[in-house]
Amino acid sequence: MHKIKKNPRLSAVKLTTELGKRLAIKVNPETVRRVIRSCRCSSRVVRRKFFVNERTSKLRLDFANSMVDKDIPFWESVIFVDESEFKIFGSDGRITVWRKPNEELNPKTLLPTVNHGGGGIIFWVCFAFSGIGNLVFIEKNMGQYKYVNILKRNLNISAQKLGIQNTFKFYQDNDHKHSALNVRLWLLRNCPKVIKTPPYSPDLNPIENVWHELEKKQ
Repeated sequence: MHKIKKNPRLSAVKLTTELGKRLAIKVNPETVRRVIRSCRCSSRVVRRKFFVNERTSKLRLDFANSMVDKDIPFWESVIFVDESEFKIFGSDGRITVWRKPNEELNPKTLLPTVNHGGGGIIFWVCFAFSGIGNLVFIEKNMGQYKYVNILKRNLNISAQKLGIQNTFKFYQDNDHKHSALNVRLWLLRNCPKVIKTPPYSPDLNPIENVWHELEKKQ
């Protein structure tokens, strides 16, 4: 187990080979797997994550530390914005069913589909401590120019509706269209304050929880 802890990517076959050379005995890879499983370890597909270098890691930590002690009045003045796409017909996820042999074509065990996935719709929404701002439906892909138009038509109106029009702090993630030059310039001219986030920043946006719940219900 010391070898596994040191290098979790070491396969049972390679570990068996190393043991055979060191102990001068013949070991079956399945025996090695059973021993590993008995220690409550199991083989899993490795999760992927963005590569974060030392500088970016420090920026992320500094950002998190700067947010952790913010008081309630600070968070009451933050407007969170985000967008997400949902399939109009069908789902992106894998769906499983219980069925007996020869029931492959039973309508109850089938998932209707349409050509090219049936398309999707994008929702843009903003909200704050005091409530929900505007909700925008977007039928096609949203680039930086469409994003600026959405902000022009909805952000300040939403801030006024939420009662924080002159004091709000704007929070969005680091999506490439959010960080485009014309978007940054518009925010500079029209937002009292923009919360700057580091590359691959930890997402503080509560809207992500809403998207997650909606995706589960699709």
